[in-house]
Amino acid sequence: MAVGVLAGLMSGAGAALAAGTSVVIADKGFAESRVVAQVYAQVLRAEGFTVSIRPLQSTAQADAAVREGAVDMYPEYTGTALLAVLGRRPTPGRERVWRLVRDGYAARGLAALPPAPFSDENAVACTRAAVRRERLSTISSLGPRAPRLAYAANAEHLTRADGLPLLARAYGIRFGRILTTPIDARYTPLRRGRAQCVYAFTTDPQIARLGLVVLRDDRRVFQVTPYQGFPVVSRAYLDTAPAAFVPAVDRASALLDQATVARLNARVVLDGVAPADAAADLLRERGVTPG
Repeated sequence: MAVGVLAGLMSGAGAALAAGTSVVIADKGFAESRVVAQVYAQVLRAEGFTVSIRPLQSTAQADAAVREGAVDMYPEYTGTALLAVLGRRPTPGRERVWRLVRDGYAARGLAALPPAPFSDENAVACTRAAVRRERLSTISSLGPRAPRLAYAANAEHLTRADGLPLLARAYGIRFGRILTTPIDARYTPLRRGRAQCVYAFTTDPQIARLGLVVLRDDRRVFQVTPYQGFPVVSRAYLDTAPAAFVPAVDRASALLDQATVARLNARVVLDGVAPADAAADLLRERGVTPG
């Protein structure tokens, strides 16, 4: 219904510029990626683009799909792009990381469009009971205590360069047990008492809902690189896209500040609102589409 309403409310100017132009947007299979992809999709629809969304399951899948032309764009994170895709070292500074990502992606035949305001950092969060019992406060403090703890994480985190291998190398962390879950089910083992720590994103609403403690990154390795959201677009698509495309994507990015993304996540994850409906509500609220 939301998609139909948006299609019916397209501006005449936008529709004229983009009529008949299709764009395929991928998401990476977790709640934040799905709802952010919907924001981009619905802003583009309001400009007259015909948009379809292709659900994928990982960074590797999304990166391959956009390079091969199977999708035209997808929402990514600068830290993921720098460390997991380009294979660079952890690097501080939003502007510095953005320039490295922009130039690195250009060399791969992709366009990294200007980032959104929000940033979703990697984190390790643990239950309050585990924090008290093990006297945890920092990620480094996990090193000698990790063998006594169980850790919940998605499969991609266990092998990615900015994931568990980095925690093991930089902090000496080797958990006694690892529970591999789908990315949107990472918190289930903690709710069931089967794990004490979890691979977390700083915008995850479950952190507050479950009363978890985010461990401080005392060595500034795991969390030093910013993870600012940005759109990846195929250069082949961008070179032939209508003039309305980039301004529409930029308008969508501007909507995605930290508080807004956290609220969208909570609506999808905690309230059970469909990502498409959460995005449509946001666009009406911000006056992008009539209420």
